[in-house]
Amino acid sequence: MEIIRNALVIALLMTPTVGFGQGVAKPKNAYLYIISPHDGATVSGGFWCRFGLRNMGVTHAGSNFLNSGHHHLLIDVNDAIEANERIPQDKQHIHYGGGQTEGFIQLPPGKHTLQLVLGDGGHVTFDPPLVSKKITITVRESKKQSARVVKRVPMPPAGDPETAVPKDATDGGKSEAATAGAPHDGKGE
Repeated sequence: MEIIRNALVIALLMTPTVGFGQGVAKPKNAYLYIISPHDGATVSGGFWCRFGLRNMGVTHAGSNFLNSGHHHLLIDVNDAIEANERIPQDKQHIHYGGGQTEGFIQLPPGKHTLQLVLGDGGHVTFDPPLVSKKITITVRESKKQSARVVKRVPMPPAGDPETAVPKDATDGGKSEAATAGAPHDGKGE
């Protein structure tokens, strides 16, 4: 039994491994780009952002297929992209770990920048990083957004025991914090 265990250990030690975030090189002719919207476009409300990739494959997060990765959309990010850097996941770094090649994006009105970066299976950039050209778009308020009128009703005084909402309320999202700015008819529940 010990001989089999030792043989397995030796075999595992001799097996080449592919790790995430360990300086995985991209092919020299790989090219990442944003298909739409185009640089300088004006969009209304939500829009589809479509991603393009040449000479590499798109796969899901967690996979380590050779010459493949998955998309990450950077929104209004000014920091430089470094090699072998884990890509954060927040409102400015959108992960498409399912291998998606497009995403529906909703941004507030104004100018915004968009840029793609391809990450390996562990959300780490390649060496050197594979990034698209950064584009600038303008989001204008959609007619649907501008037609929506929200009536603001003042909250009841904090000292009124009948209507006061405790700060630690667990009322299914109906606390003052959850409904601030939401349409309200002023008649309570």
